[in-house]
Amino acid sequence: MQASTPLSPARRRALCRLAALGGAGWLAGLPSARAGDPTPAAAWSVQTLRAFDVADGTRAVGELVFGPDGRLYGVHAMGGAQGLGTVFRWTPDDGSFTVIHDFAYAANDGFEPEGGLVVGRDGRLWGTTLGGGQAFAGTVFSIATDGSEAVEASFGLTDAGTSPLAGLVEGRPGHFFGTTSTTVYRFDPRNGKLRLLHAFDQGSDGFGAQSCLVRGRHGDLFGVNPLGGPGDHGTVFRLAADGSDFQVVKVFHGRDGAQPDARLLLASDGALYGTTSHGGDFDRGVVFRVGRDGSDTVLHHFAGGRHDGAYPRAGLVEGPDGALYGSTVEGGHAPQSWGTVYRITRRGRFSLLHRFGASGAEGGTPVGAMVFGADGCLYGTGQSGAAHNLGALFRLRPPAA
Repeated sequence: MQASTPLSPARRRALCRLAALGGAGWLAGLPSARAGDPTPAAAWSVQTLRAFDVADGTRAVGELVFGPDGRLYGVHAMGGAQGLGTVFRWTPDDGSFTVIHDFAYAANDGFEPEGGLVVGRDGRLWGTTLGGGQAFAGTVFSIATDGSEAVEASFGLTDAGTSPLAGLVEGRPGHFFGTTSTTVYRFDPRNGKLRLLHAFDQGSDGFGAQSCLVRGRHGDLFGVNPLGGPGDHGTVFRLAADGSDFQVVKVFHGRDGAQPDARLLLASDGALYGTTSHGGDFDRGVVFRVGRDGSDTVLHHFAGGRHDGAYPRAGLVEGPDGALYGSTVEGGHAPQSWGTVYRITRRGRFSLLHRFGASGAEGGTPVGAMVFGADGCLYGTGQSGAAHNLGALFRLRPPAA
């Protein structure tokens, strides 16, 4: 499973309290329903923590991460002092918001970070940029919590690919893995080298990867290609950490989903869960499951409208209650919709937790995966709405027990 920052005792206790609520609090009273049917749920309250402006950055992408200092970090792909993206920080203790790095158009920096951040075992935050570096074809970068940033490698100098849209996942200490639209690569920060592990064949493997890989329990890697493949609607693939034994484990055909943009989730039951932004019964995307035995199941077909979301672009996060949480960029209100936040069980019982307000004042259009905080709340970002119509950092609080 993908490595994560160890939970502090306080955070662990808070998540355990939330798990307890799953059986007796905010989930109590939900009517029974067949798998896949939207069901009503007590609404989660939303709080806008920061309405982004141009100086903060625009186009919030990737998923938020809690750093080793307990503060929340994320990236904007555009905006900031140079208009080329930022790394930002939000502090839970006092609610302060700070841009800790503005990307620049330079050989010694990257620009347009599309893939979000991951906390390395060294305590630094690691990510990639679409452009910049020695060949202006993208970079691997790291940044400390004090904002000191370093370009660790430049794309375009080897056969490892160019212009990565996806972030990184850390394997064993000293190795990171990632994708470009045409390759899977490994990065070794000890020598700064990028190594090609696999070049995608568009017809059989799919192509266009734009979400980070997931590390399996035995060190193998899983990912998605949103385009191509035998069904021409994308694929799920796996390979060994040394690049060998590449396999397509699921082919999308449209009715079972199309264009899997977001990263997979390796859940505690050992299965892979993900979303597609299109396809399904209503061509508004699906939630799918790929089991350890190779079986695959569509858990939910998004229909849009007031009681469902549409076009999920974000990956899923597993809650302490074992359910999965995600967001969509549309649905919830009409005619103007700003997206939704939903919960779905591993058996497909679906419910909306929040509809972003029809006025857009809360923000909306969430693209990056959300993250649970020590307080049991969900934190996320949206790309539109709020005071400056540039999106917001938000917190969703579950109903009180």
